[in-house]
Formats: sequence, structure tokens, C-alpha cells
Amino acid sequence: MKKPWLTFAGLCCVVLAIVLISVIFGSYTSMLRSKNRINTGKNLMVTACMEQLHLVPQLVSRAPETIPGQEISRIKENTKQIQAILTRFQASDAPLEPDLVTAFEDTQARLARDMDSLTAAIGKNHPLSTQMADLYLKTIYAAKRYNKEAAYFKKRKSIFPGFLTARWFNLDHLDFPLIDVTCFAPWGLQ
Repeated sequence: MKKPWLTFAGLCCVVLAIVLISVIFGSYTSMLRSKNRINTGKNLMVTACMEQLHLVPQLVSRAPETIPGQEISRIKENTKQIQAILTRFQASDAPLEPDLVTAFEDTQARLARDMDSLTAAIGKNHPLSTQMADLYLKTIYAAKRYNKEAAYFKKRKSIFPGFLTARWFNLDHLDFPLIDVTCFAPWGLQ
């Protein structure tokens, strides 16, 4: 004699298992894609920052005599510090170190202030000044993209099924710090 309820219960268990496996692996691939988008955002930001730094010597060479030498040397020192930090950012696909992000934000904010006064002395309408302003906007866009993905990843780790997936696939230890985009504040947008 057939037992239709037993067959029905078995089918329900199989369907439920397939759905759960699909949800968990869907969550896993979503988190991996998010991690890749975070790295893409970070790389875009680093590239835009490097483009800015390559423009700094040209701006410094156009500095009028009224700019104090200590300000020029401070700009050069901040440029060297940011280059060292950006090199460390690029070196690894691991999450950025919070202390390194803080050092980057502080140095970048100092450089942005100094570059603001330098471009004001050169002239805001000078082609190099407008090019620098465009690069600042590009950097801000990349940093916002990075922050958006880092926040999404953090949220996915805290809700179902992401918190299970993160534990099972060893993604729960990943913590991507956000970058304060005001450190890139271009002229007039502070």
C-alpha cells in the first residue's frame, strides 16, 4: 500500500533542501561579488589619487614667489606620505587597515588644503587647477563607490543568510573600513 503523505513529505524535504542550498550559495556569491566590487572601488580611488599626485609637481613648479617655501616642502612631504600609503593599499586584496585609512585621510586632508591655497595663488581657472579639481571629483566618486560596497558587505554579513554564509565560508573576519570622503574636499565643495 502506497503512503502518499510520506512521498509528499519526502518531496517537500527535497525541495526545501534545494531552496536552502540555493539561498546559501546565492548569498555566498553575492558576498564574493561585493568583495570584488570593494576592491574595484579601492583600485579606482588609488588610481585617481595617483593621477592627482602626478599633477602636484606641475602645480608646484607654477607656484608664485609669494608661496612660502615651507608650504611647498609640506606639499612635497604629504605627497610622499600619500604615495607610500597608496602603495600599501594596492599591495593587498585584504581589507584596508583602519590605522592606515586614518593616516591616509589626515594626510589627504592636509594636502587638499595646501593644494587649495596653491591653486588659488595660481588661479582657479588655470588648466592645471581645473584638471586637479576634476581629479578630486573622480577620487570622491571612487571613494563613495568603495564606501557603498563596504557598507553593503557589512550589512550582508549581519542579516540572514549572510551571517551564516560569512561564518561557513570564513568571510566573517573581513571588515572593510569606510573612507571619509571629506578628506578629498575639492575647492568650493568643503
